[in-house]
Amino acid sequence: MNTASATISQSVESFKTYLFKNDKSLNTIKSYSQDLNHFLKWLHQRYEQPHLISMLTSTDLKDYERQLKSDDSIAPTTVNRRLVALMKWSEFLLTVGSTSVNLSNNIKIKRIQKQNNIRWLTRKEVGRLLHAIELTKQQNYKKGMLHQTIVYLAVNLGLRVQEICNVRIIDIDIQKEIIRINGKGDKHRITPLTENTKDTIVNWLKVREQESEYLLVSSKSNHLTTRAVQHIFKKYSNLLGIEITPHSLRHTYCKQLAEHGVDIQSIADLAGHSSIETTRVYVTPSIQELQNALKRTEF
Repeated sequence: MNTASATISQSVESFKTYLFKNDKSLNTIKSYSQDLNHFLKWLHQRYEQPHLISMLTSTDLKDYERQLKSDDSIAPTTVNRRLVALMKWSEFLLTVGSTSVNLSNNIKIKRIQKQNNIRWLTRKEVGRLLHAIELTKQQNYKKGMLHQTIVYLAVNLGLRVQEICNVRIIDIDIQKEIIRINGKGDKHRITPLTENTKDTIVNWLKVREQESEYLLVSSKSNHLTTRAVQHIFKKYSNLLGIEITPHSLRHTYCKQLAEHGVDIQSIADLAGHSSIETTRVYVTPSIQELQNALKRTEF
């Protein structure tokens, strides 16, 4: 790409290629692309084409930032996401020599009043879910064992739904009581197997019939999909009248660790969080917890 005459659109496409070569996830690339396209539309309304990189200034980026922050219809999290995309792209322009300065140096992320709205299950609610699975096992043991294995991987090990589906037999070491997880962004971690989870996996392997490198299979497939897992949880949600998702069980796992005194860095490591700020929410009171506290103390 001739950096002197390159258009901004061309540089965005080059940025996407750069992200792909640096092993960024497809979701990250898609998100950056969408947010930068929003910036491009703003430029189209502001200037006549062609929009060359050489014509772009830090003032343009600052004006775009002001426009985003002044628009009350755009959520603060969306504003910040678009600004982060702009900042990453600006760093890329500097790296490849398209600009001599970082055009986003003066951009500031919008302050957001953080409030913990994450939904996790109580131990009583998890108990109701496990009881419902026991009833499923009485009717169809193999099906119930599949459901129990999925739930334990989520609530006892904190696996994401994609991680649950991608667990392979080779990833599980029953003797050492560990499981190797290929996590988000192709990041690997090792998590200890809890006793109940280990026993459930062993029992599941005794009854499953499909031959597969993957732990979780069904009567129709030798690799369970995330959609199938979500469908299973939807059925139990409707049955129990509780919103249960793979992610709410993962939240429950992290919250239980926090409540039992596990330090925040260890929780981050176990859950595979890329930033400890993601983990901090589990040591911050939720809206429900605050409401319960007020009920106990009001006059």
